[in-house]
Amino acid sequence: MEPVTRAVSNLGLTFIEALQSFTELFLTQPLCATLSNLGETDLRTLDGDDRVFKARELWESSGAVIMAEASGLSALKPELDKRGVSLFAVVKENIGSEIDDFRAYFNGEIFLDQQRGFYGPQERWMGASGFLRAGVWLNGWRAYQSGYWGNVRGEGFVLGAVYVVGPGQQGILLEHREMEFGDKVNMSDRTDCENFSDIFINLEEDLIQRLLEENLLTVYLLLANTDLFLTKPDQTSLETLANADLASTAGDEVNFKAVSLWEQTGAIIMAEASGLSALKPELDKRGVSLFAVVKENIGSEIDDFRAYFNGEIFLDQQMCFYGVKRRTMRSLGFARFGVWRNLLQVWRRGYHGNRRGEGFVLGGLYVIGPENQGILLEHHEKEFGDKADLAAVRMAVRRIRKTEETQDH
Repeated sequence: MEPVTRAVSNLGLTFIEALQSFTELFLTQPLCATLSNLGETDLRTLDGDDRVFKARELWESSGAVIMAEASGLSALKPELDKRGVSLFAVVKENIGSEIDDFRAYFNGEIFLDQQRGFYGPQERWMGASGFLRAGVWLNGWRAYQSGYWGNVRGEGFVLGAVYVVGPGQQGILLEHREMEFGDKVNMSDRTDCENFSDIFINLEEDLIQRLLEENLLTVYLLLANTDLFLTKPDQTSLETLANADLASTAGDEVNFKAVSLWEQTGAIIMAEASGLSALKPELDKRGVSLFAVVKENIGSEIDDFRAYFNGEIFLDQQMCFYGVKRRTMRSLGFARFGVWRNLLQVWRRGYHGNRRGEGFVLGGLYVIGPENQGILLEHHEKEFGDKADLAAVRMAVRRIRKTEETQDH
């Protein structure tokens, strides 16, 4: 078994390295910044006083480490404080609550760099090719584990940097440019200047390099993008769904059996799987209802969801509509290309969802005919955001037979 594993590892590693080399053809190489350009950059405070000042004020007396949204260095702040060196972050924009969200993960002052002086002199972007790079996936997973999502709205694809700048005219002692999202400062990238010689000694070992050396990343990515380790769903019975206890989320706290949703006209019921609001006009013409069920109500998540779903929403605390066998997706999901694509799509629409409570449980979709016609279509997510085929949904809806009561109407 060991020779087979080694062969698969070597083959996969060769593929990953070839793919990374290919994507590097599309990476814009950074130009070196100059102290004068950085120093003349206008920065704006974000603590309410809305003061504009020249960036050189940050380092002219004691030197500074400045992050342009690149890598979290908060762990170094106690050491920097002992040395009298300041730690700052600059951001290129302020959309929604992103600055407030960022404060929870950065222990220092944050300033707005609308000129993007710390992102230049040549602004660099990473588009779709970034999601073909193994490092991007692991950096995304690391950020996800720490609870920080960031955003891809506005100029979210611009690559950042880290600078170590000495006091006065001592100059830029270290300049690190992101080559991909979340690219960290390398441990070997240290300066020999006496005031900053040990600043980066305590940086954690680079996770990506370690995994590549052990061939674990290769096997992990290859297997994660197959269906080998996905839990297969069991077929749901109509009786199980019909007896599910649902609760209204409209404020009246009405409890009822799920069968009432489809017994007269039939219905499509989403268990947080895929938005089908675009089909609602067509469903209304056919007299078929569209509903959503959710497994929990934490914070404002249901109110947030209403902006993206055109129908009634009910609470399914027993999780009957989430399958006979409850299926979850954790770390394996974030090594799958499809998951990242689906997350990018919902981020662009502005919906973030949450990972609190039972946020890792996979959902599904059901098309159910009236009375005892049964389940005409059953779709279970195999990964986050996995959509049901619209053509199959439409075909199932056409198979719904009207009851005598609805035909009379």
